[in-house]
Amino acid sequence: MGSSVKLVVFLTATLASLSAQAADIAACSDPSGMGYFPEMGIVKKADSGWADEKISGGITKLTKVAEGEYDILFVDMRKDIISARGDGGTVIPLNRGEKSFSVLVVYPGKTAEVYTFLENASGGLEYLHTLSRAGDGVLIAKASVMQGTCSYIAFDQL
Repeated sequence: MGSSVKLVVFLTATLASLSAQAADIAACSDPSGMGYFPEMGIVKKADSGWADEKISGGITKLTKVAEGEYDILFVDMRKDIISARGDGGTVIPLNRGEKSFSVLVVYPGKTAEVYTFLENASGGLEYLHTLSRAGDGVLIAKASVMQGTCSYIAFDQL
């Protein structure tokens, strides 16, 4: 087994153990999209503007931690495993449909993110991640939208 495959297996197992107390609702991966970086903070004019974004091997999980309470667990581009709630975020359910569910994650004074998990018209499972980050404590302001695929979404467990 190659080192990148071993890393993905390890990270998936670690995410599973982190969410062992919670009910797994969705498991998604490999987001890609576009980000916009304004000339602000440490971003100079020459480095500002639109850029392609991709987190190869990135994993995002939606878990239900209690009735009406959720968390987002994700593996970022540094291969760190992060709990939105554990990292100071507040996770708020936004909408729930038969084939879609969205949560807002707010990191006060810094970042707002929306994660939408859905089954598309073709029956495929995917998620959308939008982000808006700015504020006095933010070194790199950014707005982005990314999309990834999901291996499962348990809408009946919401």
